[in-house]
Amino acid sequence: MRIVIGGMNHESNTFNPIITGADDFVVFYGEEMLTRGRTPSYASTGIITALEEGACDIVPTVLARAVPNGVVSAAFYRHLKAEWIKRIQEALTLGPVHGVCLALHGSMKVEALGCAEGDLLMAVRELLPDVPCTVALDMHATITPALLRCVDGFTAYKTAPHIDCQETGAHAARMLLHSLHTGKKLHTAYRRIPMLIAGEKSESEAEPMRSLIEACRGVEMQPGIEAASLLLGFPWADDEHNGVSVLVTSLAAGETGEKSADALAASFWARRHDFVFRSEWYDPRQSLEYAYQGVLEKKERPVFISDSGDNPTAGATGDGTELLERILETMDQAAQLPTPLLYSGFYDAPAVAACIKAGTGAVLDITIGGNWDQVNGKKIPLQVTVQKVARNFGPLQSDLVLVSHENLLITLTSKHIGFGDAALLPSLGINPGDYCLVVVKLGYLEPCFRTIADRAILATTKGCSHELLETIPYKKVRRPLYPLDPDLVFSVGT
Repeated sequence: MRIVIGGMNHESNTFNPIITGADDFVVFYGEEMLTRGRTPSYASTGIITALEEGACDIVPTVLARAVPNGVVSAAFYRHLKAEWIKRIQEALTLGPVHGVCLALHGSMKVEALGCAEGDLLMAVRELLPDVPCTVALDMHATITPALLRCVDGFTAYKTAPHIDCQETGAHAARMLLHSLHTGKKLHTAYRRIPMLIAGEKSESEAEPMRSLIEACRGVEMQPGIEAASLLLGFPWADDEHNGVSVLVTSLAAGETGEKSADALAASFWARRHDFVFRSEWYDPRQSLEYAYQGVLEKKERPVFISDSGDNPTAGATGDGTELLERILETMDQAAQLPTPLLYSGFYDAPAVAACIKAGTGAVLDITIGGNWDQVNGKKIPLQVTVQKVARNFGPLQSDLVLVSHENLLITLTSKHIGFGDAALLPSLGINPGDYCLVVVKLGYLEPCFRTIADRAILATTKGCSHELLETIPYKKVRRPLYPLDPDLVFSVGT
């Protein structure tokens, strides 16, 4: 059997003014997907492995991935789409295609277009109208009518932070193969719940998500059910389709999938008030106050503060400065810390370029932040000493710089990358466990930080990934929508 595969993964924050372009993506074309693109943390890798185990002839198209950011450039998306279509057309000249299995995010938006996945899938369906199609999605996908029309079977990550990406891809591939081998068509039951949830309130190891995900696994044990998934939408995208979705894919139509979708949706809605921050959380001033108190009085260390409103891995700009401004106002307390206050970090290409030009050991005046998010950030002038430089870090080949200012250490990046990467700080010679107070531009702490944190505080900073959804000026989402409308009355089927 010949199976077309591909991947497109980007979480688009519509409140971020950056237009995500070619320089922000890592792209693998054709056979590159099977070699250099075969990364353990990708859903596409699970698809490839499962199809190889099924002795399939794999037809690779395009795999494109980027750190969450602003909406994607229309010109770059058109390029990606054209490459997908060209490779499918070429494959069809060599023989029939029997199925399609894709690794998509589900919340990628394109300037002046909207949902990228729906648009791409409609173009694929024009070439392959009748073959079964399955898709592995991110847990934070937004389900649209186009997705439902074009895809037969869905499965999505069941962990947040997402550590089951490869397993989810393999699930999608096995589901496709099951349909092909049995000759039975896949059917998906869909329920929308008028609700949005910040990611930091929906970690899969905390309640209520732990129980709700277990309920999905229970549904998947029923005869005929191929997959049961909860899709939480992406709260930092102002989109008419945004909201929580339940998808239950079964082999052959029937009441089992529909009733299971109803039950999962009802259970989810019934627990809407149980979605809370797992960490203690405060406004920026209180966060610093409690962190200083924890280090200086209670001898807690390391204490982590998440600069949650400016989290690049939630699509924020990474150059918001609200928390930095509060730190600079409290430098008398920071001076008392037994180790420097470590702040990771800021996306600031001009500052990085100036520091690299000056060289390690140089003292210079720079500004930090406020290049992109000029609502929640401003250019903060600081005299800094360049402590260390690391060139060409990670897939995007970002330059990194570590600078000091009094008893403050700050990491700077030349590219828009995430600060939860376990290798970022070590590349600058930094072990975060050696520092008493660490600020990171994240929401929930990634495992590399959570495992060493003596205490974790979430600061509800303002920014493009503001965690207090009730304060976000949405214009396009369908109302009423919980928690924007806290008294909303909803029942499944209405």
